[in-house]
Amino acid sequence: MKKYRITLLSMLVISSVFCISLLFSIQFPINASTMEDDSKLAIEVKITEEASEEAIVSLFSYSTDDDELYNDNYITADYRTEEQTADVGLMAIQSYESEPVDATDNAEAANSTDDTNDTNSTNGADNTGDISLAEDADNTESGSNSPEYRKYEDSQEEQCKAAFNYLEALEAAREVAKSKYFNIGISIAKEFVNMRKKATTESESLGKLYRNSACTIIEEQDGWYYVESGGITGYVKAEYIKTGIPDEELIQKYGTQKVIVTVDGLNVRKEPSTDSKRLTVIYKNEKYPITQTIDGWYKIKVEDENIEGYVKAEHTELDVTFKEAVSKKEEERLAELKAEERAKKETAVKYRDDVNYTSDELKLLACLVHAEAGTQGYEGKLAVANVVINRMKSSKYPNSMKEVIYQSGQFSVARSGSLQKQLDNYANYKSTSQKMSIKAAKDALEGANNIGNRLYFQSYKAAVKKGYHKKPNSVKIEDHLFW
Repeated sequence: MKKYRITLLSMLVISSVFCISLLFSIQFPINASTMEDDSKLAIEVKITEEASEEAIVSLFSYSTDDDELYNDNYITADYRTEEQTADVGLMAIQSYESEPVDATDNAEAANSTDDTNDTNSTNGADNTGDISLAEDADNTESGSNSPEYRKYEDSQEEQCKAAFNYLEALEAAREVAKSKYFNIGISIAKEFVNMRKKATTESESLGKLYRNSACTIIEEQDGWYYVESGGITGYVKAEYIKTGIPDEELIQKYGTQKVIVTVDGLNVRKEPSTDSKRLTVIYKNEKYPITQTIDGWYKIKVEDENIEGYVKAEHTELDVTFKEAVSKKEEERLAELKAEERAKKETAVKYRDDVNYTSDELKLLACLVHAEAGTQGYEGKLAVANVVINRMKSSKYPNSMKEVIYQSGQFSVARSGSLQKQLDNYANYKSTSQKMSIKAAKDALEGANNIGNRLYFQSYKAAVKKGYHKKPNSVKIEDHLFW
């Protein structure tokens, strides 16, 4: 059994020492640029390193009486050679597993070495000198069964465990240090996950982390991640964030790659060869999207010149960016921009069959338009005129202009007298706004339409108060909302 344990532990030590030689040849702990000093792993490694340094020294001191093993050179950053380190670790384990000295036959020998004193001092015991196990009058047990020996053995085992834990922590830290994006998480929410002010679903949402967007994880707290993304710092549910993604997969699947030119001028070639035709020249600090990577070359897109070509990778730096969270204010602004874009598309003037009309009908429609949208531009006036035309064409309303305009409960200006005032003054229409109202009415009758089949409108502020802006077909044109 002991031989088995010797073999197993020996293999562990030998496999670990290679990692040690590599680890101590690089700077450690992890650079602050890739990990915050107060991050969980940095603290864990730091604590483990401090707590276990004495354990490593003490472990090696058990291996032999050879004074060379006490030399500080064996616990410096390079640990000498791999072979020397392996010998030290192996002897330490073999010492731990070797047959003990029989305390009853040779009590003095069992307690006269510095190793035993080191054991007591390492574990914080008040060591005032050699203790003879044979002189313990109350101890009826002897040899490997004695309490003192068991204490000695347990102490060695604890030192071994501390040493192996230390090595494992260093190996884990080394693996983390390999990844440039070790603290990047990706949203796997169906659409988005809220970033909240506090770690609770009742807390205010500061923004949204949309699917496949990235965040930098600062810390974990009870099923939540405290993250930063897009200038927002907040809490997201950990279940919606994927972590531990290998760098290559992270970059290829979720990142946008660009090159940054690092030389004064760089040729863009038609093919990935210095003998290929030069298409253009790009200059220092300029950025260009990468479309392909091949044998030390990047294929890039020079959008301004509508060119795709190759540049040598050695003259560039790789810049990788990820989609980020969108703040609440940005979300609102994006919604407005989308609404404006949709409005532009949907309110572009299209033509349909014209409507037969008389001069009196043109007058009536022009006066209605001026009464409803006299302070607005041409688009707003044309839209109001088309509401009347749409209703004339709809089965929901009468089919004559006069009946549509004077229908009870419809156009407020018809009830208030404002429309009549415009009709009485129609002969004096001379201002730019008045002439524009006539033109908008005439164009609508002749087929110009900028609101599609919409039948209703109201002042924008009043419509928003009533929630009409939430209707899927609502569109804002100047000071009115149409739906």
